[in-house]
Amino acid sequence: MVAAEFCNKPPTPNRDKSNEKVPAHLWTLLRTHAHERHYHLVSNQPGKMLTTEWCVANASRYCNALRITSTHRKAPEAKAAAAETNEMKNLCAQEKKAYINIGDGGEEEMHDSLASFLRKINRSGQRDSNETLSEHVDGTEASSSPETQQQHYARSHGRAGSEPTEQLLSSIPLHLRSHHRPPQSPPRFGRNVSDANSHLPGALERPFLLHHQSDEHSDLVESRGLSVLYSPSEADLDLVFIHGLGGSSLKTWSFARQTENFWPLWLSQDPEFAATRILTFGYNADFRGPSTILNITDFAKDLVSRMLTFEEETTDGSKIRMGQRPILFVVHSMGGLVAKKAYILGRQDPMCSKVFEQVRGIVFLATPHGGASDAKLLNSILEASPFSTSRKEYIAQLEPTSHMLQDINDQFSRICGELALVSFYETLRTVFARGVKKIIVERASAILGYPQEHSSPLVADHHSICKFASDSDENYICVKGVLKMVRSKIDFATRLSIAPLAAQASRSSVSIRSGQGGADERRTGAAEMMKELQEVLGISFSSESELNARKAQKMEGSCQWLPRKQSFQDWFECPGTNTPIFMLTGAPAAGKSTLASHIIEWIRDVSSDTTCQYFFFISDHQVKRTVSYCLRMIAFQLAIRYEAVREALFKLRDETNATFERQSFKDVWEKIFQGIVLRIPFKEDLFWVLDALDESDSPSSLCDLLVRSRPMTPIKILITSRENRDVSNFLYNAKDKVIHEALTPTDTYQDIKDCVTTTIQANLPQDGESRNEVIDQILSKANGSFLWVRLTLDTIRDSWHTQEDIRKALRDIPEGMEPLYAGMLGHIIHQNPSKRAIAREILTWIVCSYRPLGLLELQAALAPAFGEFLSLEDTITQICGHFVRVTDRKVTLVHATGRHFLLNQSNGFIDRYEGHQKLALACLRYLSDDKWRHIFALGSRHPRTTKSMHSSGHNDDHPLLTYATEHWAYHVKNAVCNSDELWGALDTFFHGYVLVWIHGIAISSSLQTLIRTAQDLRYFCHRHARLRADNAGPPISLKTHDTQWLRSWATDLIRIVRKFGRALLQNPLSIYRLIPVFCPSESQIGTVYGRNLDFGVSVAGIRSSSWDDCMARVSGIEDETISRVLSTESNFVTLVSTRGKAIIWSCETCAELRNIYHNEYTTHMAINKLGTMLATAGVRTVRVWELSSGKEIFGFPLNSEAKTMTITFGQSDGSLIMGREDFSVQTYDISSGLITSIFWTRPRQHADMNGPRYMTISPDLTKMAVAERGKPVFIWDLELSQDQQPWRCVRHTDRLRSVHEQEAWTASEVVCWHPDGTSIFILYQGSGIVHWNFTEDYQKEYSHIQGREMVLSKDGNFLLTSDPSGTLYVWALPRFNLIYKLFYEDIVRDIAFSPDGQRIYDSRGAICNVWEPDVLIRQDDSGRDDVSSNHESAAESSILSDPVTYISQNDGTVSQITALVCDSQDRYYCCGRDDGSVAIHCIKDGTRVRKVYNHSSTASIIALEWSKAGQFIVSGDDAGRIVCKRLESKGQGIWAVFPVLDIRFKDLARQFVFHPTGGSLLISTESSDLLWTIRGKTKKETTRKTWPASTGRRWTLCSDDANRLLWIDPYKIITFGWQDLEQQHSQSSTPTPTVVEARSEHEAARPQLHRTPSSGAESVRCIGTTRNGQHLVTEIVPTASLASLAARNLRVQHVPAFSTTAAQKPTAVVQRVVALPDLAQQASRLLGIFNDRILFLDTTFWVCTWELTGLIPAMKRHFFLPRDWITPTSLQLVTYNEHGTVLCPRNGEVAIVKNGIKA
Repeated sequence: MVAAEFCNKPPTPNRDKSNEKVPAHLWTLLRTHAHERHYHLVSNQPGKMLTTEWCVANASRYCNALRITSTHRKAPEAKAAAAETNEMKNLCAQEKKAYINIGDGGEEEMHDSLASFLRKINRSGQRDSNETLSEHVDGTEASSSPETQQQHYARSHGRAGSEPTEQLLSSIPLHLRSHHRPPQSPPRFGRNVSDANSHLPGALERPFLLHHQSDEHSDLVESRGLSVLYSPSEADLDLVFIHGLGGSSLKTWSFARQTENFWPLWLSQDPEFAATRILTFGYNADFRGPSTILNITDFAKDLVSRMLTFEEETTDGSKIRMGQRPILFVVHSMGGLVAKKAYILGRQDPMCSKVFEQVRGIVFLATPHGGASDAKLLNSILEASPFSTSRKEYIAQLEPTSHMLQDINDQFSRICGELALVSFYETLRTVFARGVKKIIVERASAILGYPQEHSSPLVADHHSICKFASDSDENYICVKGVLKMVRSKIDFATRLSIAPLAAQASRSSVSIRSGQGGADERRTGAAEMMKELQEVLGISFSSESELNARKAQKMEGSCQWLPRKQSFQDWFECPGTNTPIFMLTGAPAAGKSTLASHIIEWIRDVSSDTTCQYFFFISDHQVKRTVSYCLRMIAFQLAIRYEAVREALFKLRDETNATFERQSFKDVWEKIFQGIVLRIPFKEDLFWVLDALDESDSPSSLCDLLVRSRPMTPIKILITSRENRDVSNFLYNAKDKVIHEALTPTDTYQDIKDCVTTTIQANLPQDGESRNEVIDQILSKANGSFLWVRLTLDTIRDSWHTQEDIRKALRDIPEGMEPLYAGMLGHIIHQNPSKRAIAREILTWIVCSYRPLGLLELQAALAPAFGEFLSLEDTITQICGHFVRVTDRKVTLVHATGRHFLLNQSNGFIDRYEGHQKLALACLRYLSDDKWRHIFALGSRHPRTTKSMHSSGHNDDHPLLTYATEHWAYHVKNAVCNSDELWGALDTFFHGYVLVWIHGIAISSSLQTLIRTAQDLRYFCHRHARLRADNAGPPISLKTHDTQWLRSWATDLIRIVRKFGRALLQNPLSIYRLIPVFCPSESQIGTVYGRNLDFGVSVAGIRSSSWDDCMARVSGIEDETISRVLSTESNFVTLVSTRGKAIIWSCETCAELRNIYHNEYTTHMAINKLGTMLATAGVRTVRVWELSSGKEIFGFPLNSEAKTMTITFGQSDGSLIMGREDFSVQTYDISSGLITSIFWTRPRQHADMNGPRYMTISPDLTKMAVAERGKPVFIWDLELSQDQQPWRCVRHTDRLRSVHEQEAWTASEVVCWHPDGTSIFILYQGSGIVHWNFTEDYQKEYSHIQGREMVLSKDGNFLLTSDPSGTLYVWALPRFNLIYKLFYEDIVRDIAFSPDGQRIYDSRGAICNVWEPDVLIRQDDSGRDDVSSNHESAAESSILSDPVTYISQNDGTVSQITALVCDSQDRYYCCGRDDGSVAIHCIKDGTRVRKVYNHSSTASIIALEWSKAGQFIVSGDDAGRIVCKRLESKGQGIWAVFPVLDIRFKDLARQFVFHPTGGSLLISTESSDLLWTIRGKTKKETTRKTWPASTGRRWTLCSDDANRLLWIDPYKIITFGWQDLEQQHSQSSTPTPTVVEARSEHEAARPQLHRTPSSGAESVRCIGTTRNGQHLVTEIVPTASLASLAARNLRVQHVPAFSTTAAQKPTAVVQRVVALPDLAQQASRLLGIFNDRILFLDTTFWVCTWELTGLIPAMKRHFFLPRDWITPTSLQLVTYNEHGTVLCPRNGEVAIVKNGIKA
């Protein structure tokens, strides 16, 4: 070992003879670094001491002082060498000096390497041919491979080697190399000291070590794995550099590939990076090496593994791991893909997630996010080159069509929200080959396009973008500035202890509220935030992929003409909030989408603060063509960009449980945009770009919303579209609000010319005359169509052989798209039959598919008919005649017009019905496979994996699974409806595989698929019925197809979602064991799968054999009429006007949540658009409440005593608009209570003082409809002056009767507005409904509708009426077709629709009924493309059968069960009802065996008990009467009944307890306990104990002593004797151990001593006892909320039973009381103990058990209570017996579940 220290000293020119073998260039090298304060040289010499002599000889000339340590590595000096080496290290570490590793080898090798290094410097940056290949091909860099190292070793030892390799290796600096030992003795690679910083400015200022983490031997200091290059003592950030394809850990970042220019270490001299640890990651990305199977995922896994296991040992011996401080990646080229994939893997793996949560940002340098177009070419070159033996997988993954790239981008976009992302892109062309220069990674590919991304150009090519000549290099300054910016944001986020939201000005954390508890929680992960946003808004596709696809089609320099247009500039610079819409219309395929992508980028480039939200409609994608998804995607982009939007969305979600995936676009617009976005004052203007409006499902509706919007911040909207009828009407009607620019061929001529010229020049580079001729002819026929030009060029490409070939091809190309398509189709038809069949099948799948298919999906679909394809992409290109393109491994038609052409019946190539049948059969057969049950069963154990598989839309193992699962019914709907083959496939599927299919859907959490499937099947059956009706003599095949069973299955699918949806998501396997047995016996699922199950679970007692439309019946206040009912998505509200009380109920469980007291007679109430606030209007005051808490937030007095006729929230939630009985319309500010405006609606010609009969305001709050007594309905425009002439509706019949002013018109009962605000519906007393369009003064009368109440669904599709007898009718608009009729015998007070129109509420007396008719379930806004071309409304298109008539079995005449008890033999149960009856039923099937007796018919049974021996039954009613009977069974269900007791008490009975022998009865009331002797002839009261206050007690038997009772209250357990109810023992039952002092006999006999500390604030609701009696489980609830499940505050306790000794003289008893908080959180109601397991209902109403034995309590779900069983009353009465039979009341019956909890 030789170590030398060279201190600063001017060099002398003289040379010593000992240095003759050292080239003269060495002096240049030494003088270059003479300015360094210290220069250290360390050399390992295994033999000669020549290097030592050289150091001594030169030290006198170049050093002021010299320290030399000479050692040998040979034994026995090895130990001394190690000691001296450590000494030198410690010394230099103390003096802050660095080390340089020269390496092993002789003097000759050292001199040769130094000479090579100096020659490299003297070349002044010139590179040999090998370096050009390695550094420029595809923008990559090369590191020396193991093979070239061996070649260099051979050369340096006199062996032959290839000249290119020698030249390449001669450039490797000596201080970065270690010479080879002979091959038979490979060197050991360990932890070395590096000199990589010795030649850098300031590199010797701090201690520096290079740590290698590698499992392989390596001969280069440039190692693979993680290496620490700079490590300060107290680092607070890890900066990790990752090289790209062919690069290396050091040279990638070094100018001229010389490591003295390794710029990352320059950062250490900047004070802002002084505390930054700098690392590199190296991996085997050498494309010149031998064949390898490694790919990007492998490299990423390597990085993940090394980051997880990495450790750095500090001077004090401690170890620092990755993940203990924030991490920032700096990546070049392919290294960016490796980093992205590693981040995906790291966040998904629980073992690594903690490390990768510390990754705070990535700086990309020319990373090909969208692929590199030359990757394929590079692989081809390598296959033919001498440096490689095969293609490289990781190079293939860089191709733009790479499936891997798509996966990385899709997954990364969903989790990168917390990252700071910076993308630099190259602007100079890179030398690709001799004479060829090009951009390696185009700008569109180098930019992610995410809202939080910062992108910037660098004046560099792909190679030099990551290398800088000096620290004054402009590119270096730019990159360093960005790193500083990112670091400062990371520092700021770290100080706030939150994860950063990338690239946003504000780094504050996102505060959202817990969905269950409602408490604010800090969200520290932006990835979680992104996921939550996607869930709330229903976002399942990345918008960036669409933008990138369109940017990729754009030629450089094109589209520049549009921003120069004066009309565009007028729009862009227009001030104010009423900014006009810029509408760009043009012919199909004229480049509108490419223009849109250009404008998006152009707007973003105008200013760094300017954002642009955008959406591309796609006609052949049934989700991306919907207005709803467009609005949700715009909202998603806004929420990512703006914290105010994000927080408002989360708040709305938390308060209302609202999600928007299935909501109509009108609801989305109202709640998100009108309720949130349009109310926010953004700091800058918003820009929205909407492309292909004509391809949306409702262009006119969207335009209407946009034109009528009134935002606080200007929103500038650009729309592109073909000019169809809807667009033309919009342009005409809104001409003053739209800037229209029609796209002409002149506009795009230059862009088309550039495109054609570039293509022709590339293919005909030599023949200028022919080239110009071709260009001119194509341009003359193009007519502004880019698609025509592209297809033309593709068509004639194969003809570029001779001049005549080209001319003939040009002559044959027709003008226009239709002739061109026809020629392309002719080419397909004239192929050989085999190719034609494949082409037809491919085009059929593409044309008829629900969404664009992936390449793997299509291959799987074609496999049954054609087997495996060698390359399906090549096959498509060759045989499909340019109709199809493959982009990002998605197979699509070349244009939307191609679909219309291929489906045109005139060409007959693809029949749409037969095509859909083909796809339907393929999907059904794919799903009808036994393997799926096993696969889905595995998926149930790993639901995240399976859900991810479905949500991502593809699965490599089963690529067609997701598509077939979700969309088979779409193809059935549109298929040939009389096909025997299709009906056979449906029969097979539904009778063998439908449950497996449902299982798969449940795993993927996409239950809405079942609803869509049901609607599609109904439509299919409807088409079948129409076909049969239209054919006078139907074919025989039509006669054999009974559609009723398929209709029934459609109903079942809807009911499964409604009744069992939540349980199915929690336990997908329940579809096999549980759900079929809970379905009605006559349902299809119950008939096919619910009988003869081997699992043993059975349900009895429910008489109804069909589905019930009534979901629940809730009551307000007894004998008080519910006057109003309103609904939001999550709650509904009932109002009892006389009490001024509003009750808020849960829509999910129909449970009472909270009460609101207005404290005066209340006439009206209203809910704001967001569903978060409730306003109630009383006689004198108005109050505003928060629905989520029931708290009053505002209140103010009214200005007069005029009655309130209507009330609604204003445009903002800060105002209320009220119609008053004095004909005024008043607007109140709710915070101050002041009137801000008043409008009088009393017409001058009707100045009488009679008040209006009805007033209602329009949905847009601009008009008021007023119905007066004896007068027509008037409509007033609130935006005009009050002296206007209102619209007046006079019925035709009234006009015919008389025009005399004093004659009264027919009185109007109810007025409803249509949602569009242009028409109203008027219900006249006893004479029908009039639909009046007042803007056109057109009316239509429907006299056949007789009603009392009327309400319109929010979307205007359904009208609900009730007649005087209480029957409900649902009418489909606009034709008023009756679709549903519900008979129910009681007068209707009020009716309401749910916001989605799928539920009906009606109030009848004190009852509110909740109905869910199947006919209201209609297709969502996914825009599923029906083949029918009718113009029916959404409601009518979903009503596919005759009107449904439903007769309610629960019409108020059925008595309800109010008490329930079982016998001990599992043979009978007894129930008490609200009519005072007590009856015994058979537990086998629920049939009534014996009516035991009756209380008064006006009394309800509230307490019931049956003695264990079955001899006695006792009951108590709500009038204080107690009746006890003795029973004798005569066999065969015959019972004899004998009277025992019939007494009355002032207090109501709360509990009955029989003595185990049946001789005594304990009657417990609120204030007393009584003992009665009931055996024998003498029945008498023996003991009575009176308590002065409420105790919250409950009694239970003492298991080990029949003569004792246990008193249990929330605070203590007391033992009493049966004979005299005297206290014997007392023990605390609170969780804190307590010693109960012994009392005297006198004191123990005084019951009043046992008052509870809180005077009955809590009560014991339920007690469970183990079989051995050693443990009790109690449920404690607040006394005031015993009847309200929502108000429960459960506390479940585990109380060990105590000894019952020495009754006369009790001793102190100390027992441990164990609280069970975990169980309390999951339990909603304790049922008891079954087989020593706690039995309870959890919060989702599963019947569960909790193990008491064992070290770890185990919870097990057994079965669930169906949704329509759950009411507050039924939950109070659920009970069970010792045999595990569970009983639950349901609509006057008892559902009996056997064998459910035996397992």
